[in-house]
Amino acid sequence: MKKYITLSLYCCLLVGSSILYAQDIKRKFSFDQIKHSMTLGYNIGATAPFSFPNTIRQINSYAPIFSPSFGYQATYDLSSKLFVGTGLSVDVKGMKVTDSVQYFHTIISVDNGNGEKGSFEGDFTGTNATTSRNVYLTLPVFAGYRQGEWDFKLGMYFACLLSAEFKGTVSDGYIRKGNSLGEKVLIESADFDFSREVRSFDIGAHLGVSKHFGQRWEADLTGQLGLNPVFPSSFRGVGYNLHNMYLTLGVAYRLW
Repeated sequence: MKKYITLSLYCCLLVGSSILYAQDIKRKFSFDQIKHSMTLGYNIGATAPFSFPNTIRQINSYAPIFSPSFGYQATYDLSSKLFVGTGLSVDVKGMKVTDSVQYFHTIISVDNGNGEKGSFEGDFTGTNATTSRNVYLTLPVFAGYRQGEWDFKLGMYFACLLSAEFKGTVSDGYIRKGNSLGEKVLIESADFDFSREVRSFDIGAHLGVSKHFGQRWEADLTGQLGLNPVFPSSFRGVGYNLHNMYLTLGVAYRLW
C-alpha cells in the first residue's frame, strides 16, 4: 500500500508543481476562488481482470446493479484555464455476471454429508454466477484544464471500503480437488461468499470531462481505473486479479 500512496502523492505533487511553475502564479491563496459543488451520478462498469484469462470461456450475461454516487467537490482556479480539485463521495460499484469457465480456481461451500457445509478448493469447470456490490468512500485529487464550457480532469483517487458483497454460485459442472489434476467431484450447485476478503482500500487513476450549463450546472463523465487488486495476493478464491473499472455518469450543482 505504501508504494501506491507514495507514487500517487508524487504524481499529484509533480502535476501541481508543473502547473504552478508554468503559469508563474504569484497571487496568494483566496477562498473566493474555491468553487463548491454537490454531485450525483450513476456508476456503470465491472470488477474484472484487465484482460480475460483463458479460464473464462464465455460471458453468458452481464448486468449492472443499482450503483449510485453522491458527494461533494471543490475546485480552485489557478488561472482562467487551469485548476486543481478534490472531493469526497460515496460510491456503489457493482455488477452481476454469468460466465462459462474451465479449470477456474476457486473455493466453494459444499455439503460435507452431515448437514453442514465445508469449504472445498479446486479448479471448477461449468457455470459461474457472481454478484459484486462494494461501497466506497472516495477521495479524488486532480488537476484540470478548462476550454470554454468544457473541463478536462486528470488525477488519482483513494477509496476506503465501507461495505462489501462478493458472492455467487457455481453449477452444472465439476471441480477437481486442489488443481486440474485432482480428484473430480460433480457439482450440481454450490455457493461461495468472498465478501470478507475484499480489500479495505482502493487506489487508481481518475479521468473526467465536464460540460457547463450556465453558472450552476454541469454534466460529468468520469472514469476510474483501480490499480490495486480487489483481493489481496494471498487470497486463493479467485485465480486472477480483479480491478474496479467504472464510468460515472453524473451532474454537479455549484453551491457557491
